[in-house]
Amino acid sequence: MMRANRFWMTVLCTICTLSLSAQDAYITDMTSNAKQVNRSPEGDRGYYGLWAKDRLLESPRYKPRYESPADSLRKRNEFVHLCGIAFEAYEAKDALKTVIYGDSALRTGFENQQIFFYMAVSLEKLGDDKRALHFYKEAAAHGYPGGKQALASFKKRAKARKKDAKKN
Repeated sequence: MMRANRFWMTVLCTICTLSLSAQDAYITDMTSNAKQVNRSPEGDRGYYGLWAKDRLLESPRYKPRYESPADSLRKRNEFVHLCGIAFEAYEAKDALKTVIYGDSALRTGFENQQIFFYMAVSLEKLGDDKRALHFYKEAAAHGYPGGKQALASFKKRAKARKKDAKKN
């Protein structure tokens, strides 16, 4: 039994070796018959399928926002600093200061879910329902915990305010 297994293992190894060498011979034959085309990356972009990449990069969404990594780091630090001031203002119930510093923080190009929610609540307190709705939607879209419920309750409050305004 042991000899039979050893025999079949030898046969199997021989077949695999012959198969691999046949494949190698075919690949070398295939590459020798290949046409050598000298193409530069700036040349025929359609040949490489790079036209799709060019189209994607035309969008302002994919263009780099910052000139250098140092500029990005500086903007990120500025965002963190302005968010800190906006968060402190929110805790102190200063809606105007929250909106001013929150808006400045968002203009740096960075964002987080909490600043969207704080901006929405503060704008609602200031009476700007249109922008508050936008920020409630952003908070919900960015995954703020309870953001969808806050958006639904805001819509109910805004509807009630409109009814009261029509009555007066």
